[in-house]
Amino acid sequence: MAHIYLMALIVIFMIESFFEVKWFAQIRDIFQRSGRITPTKRVQRVVKIETQWSWFSWILLILLFILPEIYTFLLICIITLIETIIVYELYNARNYAQQINK
Repeated sequence: MAHIYLMALIVIFMIESFFEVKWFAQIRDIFQRSGRITPTKRVQRVVKIETQWSWFSWILLILLFILPEIYTFLLICIITLIETIIVYELYNARNYAQQINK
């Protein structure tokens, strides 16, 4: 049962990663099309956090292969939770960027 839950979390993480990349690209595209050189402070904060998370998540994903199986389950839960928060913030930042650049 734990393996099924672990596989479900991995699938959720992969789906969220897809949307993370998609919405990050949309945010950049919105500001490029609008003619603004720099995004607003709110969007800058979200983009900065997303960029830092991208690097840190790679480190955590590499740790999945190194750590014993006991820690793998906990680590994938933490990674998926943080990824969910980042994706939620990117979604909000994308909607905010669309509203201010109409």
